[in-house]
Amino acid sequence: MIECCKPHVPRGTEICINSVLYYTAVEKGSLMVTIVVCFDISSEKFSFMKVMETFDRDLPSSTTMINYNGKLGLLMTEESTDIVSGTSKSFELRVLEDAGKHDWSKHVYMLPPLWKNVVGEETKLRLLGMVGSCTNEIVFSYKYPSTFMPSYVFYYNIERNTIIRLEIQGMEELNGK
Repeated sequence: MIECCKPHVPRGTEICINSVLYYTAVEKGSLMVTIVVCFDISSEKFSFMKVMETFDRDLPSSTTMINYNGKLGLLMTEESTDIVSGTSKSFELRVLEDAGKHDWSKHVYMLPPLWKNVVGEETKLRLLGMVGSCTNEIVFSYKYPSTFMPSYVFYYNIERNTIIRLEIQGMEELNGK
């Protein structure tokens, strides 16, 4: 049994990278102070990073943790919600460069002009994560899937600033057709 020195409540986002389990949590007894908890599996030690001391804003509960080239990455929408729409202009990626120093880099990705045409102006998407750890493609899917319309996933390449819409076929049976 491993005891943690800081009482906290996990918020539901987690990822394991290089034998370190990362997850977001709220400190017990605080006024909703968001922390990133790091548990090193090999040493069985905890460490903590307060988000507001590091970032200029709190983490939305919808923050998506990703493996960004072997480092912890946090994907966040521009509106601090969990929705990316056809009218969205950008999203943010924070990358943990040095866990000991709590050093994060900030990257804001401007979505391409064709974003609205490919996604649809009224479409509501959610950030799912990244394809592998070195592809530089962020994956989006419908926030509210419908049985009356085709299923798509969207791949946004952060290096080339391109978007691909991929239709998922073979789902007709699930739609009652």
